[in-house]
Amino acid sequence: MSLQKIKQVFSKLDNCTMWSLQLLNAREVHGEFVYNAHDIMVTTQNAIMEFIKELELAYTKEKGRLSKYQTVCDYDGSAEGDRIYKIERSSELVCESWEKLLHAMANPDMKGNALDFSANAYVLKGDILIDGIQRSVNLFTIINPFKVFKHTFAWDGDSFKVLPDKYLLLHRYVDAAMINDAVYLFNMNGEKLFNMERAYKSICCNRVEEIISSGIVSDESTFRQYATSGHNPRKFVAYDENRLRKIKDDASFKNRIAEKFGIIQMPDGTFDSSDNENVNRIVKFLCKKGMIDPVNDDPVEVGGARRWM
Repeated sequence: MSLQKIKQVFSKLDNCTMWSLQLLNAREVHGEFVYNAHDIMVTTQNAIMEFIKELELAYTKEKGRLSKYQTVCDYDGSAEGDRIYKIERSSELVCESWEKLLHAMANPDMKGNALDFSANAYVLKGDILIDGIQRSVNLFTIINPFKVFKHTFAWDGDSFKVLPDKYLLLHRYVDAAMINDAVYLFNMNGEKLFNMERAYKSICCNRVEEIISSGIVSDESTFRQYATSGHNPRKFVAYDENRLRKIKDDASFKNRIAEKFGIIQMPDGTFDSSDNENVNRIVKFLCKKGMIDPVNDDPVEVGGARRWM
């Protein structure tokens, strides 16, 4: 879905007149990520629709929230503020969490009072007709929506009195939008919803073992230690298996890359993985964070690499 299509979805939010609201709790329990949902009924007539209209305007007006974005691109572990990141339902980054989240939303936990529900997010759910196609839209905001207004007083007809209760506060922004079988992240808060840190750490470990098995690094244990630490796990979302294969099978290419990117080689031709800086250079190249500047032919670090349009 292009940026124009995203704008089209937000411009038609008020076409749906049957929006529903759910509280969400996403958390890790005994090493497993779990979800709970709780339906919210708002009895004030048209209150949700009025909020939806305000939300639509916040995104679609001139210099609105969508104006800061330049493109929609596949999620690659980078965190550029002018990009909306797309992840398919089938992606190994979200597929397990996605099914659990949908199951929780379809089977809300309605025990007890809503005020006792430990919400750390909420979702607005609706269906929008666009170009003759019905699209399921779920708008997630990753925040506890309950608010206690301290030192705030309300007029009750003859005097001001303290507001003693919790209030449900909806915010005019969205962290992630699930549209049919893809989710679009407007910022990195959306990662929390799908426990993506755990997912890309798992991906990182698998890719590191592939690299070790290829025989291109000198010290397996130190490479494993350095390559899986710091910000490296996020980089492995953009790991390029073709680059590894090329290094493994083409000695002249491997030597050229080592020279260009300052990767130290051992006498046997393997990359020296006893040094953290050297390992970081290997990771950056294999994860498309290292490129050659076409003007001066120098190596540069980049946020990510995508096919030229």
